[in-house]
Amino acid sequence: MPRAAYTGSSSYGIFWGGDVGGTEYGLRAEIIGVQRAAVMGYPNWGSDTGGYSGQSMDTEVVGRWLGFSCFTPIMEVGPTRNVAFWNYHHPARYDADLIAIWRLYARLHARLADYSFAQAKIAHETGLPIVRPLFLVEPAAPAAWANWWTYLYGSDILVSPVWKRNQREQEIYLPANAKWRDAWTGKIVDGGQTITVKSELYQLPIYARVGSKVELGDLQKEWADSVAIANTRPDLKALDAEVRQWFDQHYPNPAEAAKKP
Repeated sequence: MPRAAYTGSSSYGIFWGGDVGGTEYGLRAEIIGVQRAAVMGYPNWGSDTGGYSGQSMDTEVVGRWLGFSCFTPIMEVGPTRNVAFWNYHHPARYDADLIAIWRLYARLHARLADYSFAQAKIAHETGLPIVRPLFLVEPAAPAAWANWWTYLYGSDILVSPVWKRNQREQEIYLPANAKWRDAWTGKIVDGGQTITVKSELYQLPIYARVGSKVELGDLQKEWADSVAIANTRPDLKALDAEVRQWFDQHYPNPAEAAKKP
């Protein structure tokens, strides 16, 4: 998993955005970075969700980053100063909003595994990257160059990551010669135009190409379920004991196992 490479390296490794700062500007850099890597011939890319150094430990930044990371080939969380979202922040506190956002996008990323793999095969066979900047898709459209924060994930999904803190609207250019379905509302919009949409903290703007076989699921229901689950705070000590018991049953200590008849 290198962060420095040379021509031909993409055949042998995956790449990530390096030790970027954990701020809104770090997120901005990675939104640019994944697209830059794509056109340089490195399609398999991911970032440290939440940043690596100088982390703000901020719900706004990490929540937006989780949505962005969902639509990169590699979605990983961390290092988040070696703490998880259930004891995040300084001082530590339980962050139900962040856990709900994490669940929403982790599950969506997993559901898209077959789709992502199909796009990776295309990248391998043709060189067309998984993440596709709009200028690569529609180079004659000035808006495709200006709207740099929006990109295609594969052939049939368009996303527009929000990087600014406290921003709740996003301007999006939709590529021409297609109709696009809003994954949150179901509304169908003609391509070839720039629109402005609402984007709450948990709502990454996502559009599916009409006529494609992409299944994103009911994101509003997924979000409601995630909120309900996250707001039921677990007994972490009891959960830890349960996990240890399961682990001991399935992966017993060899020395202890040898003593049993």
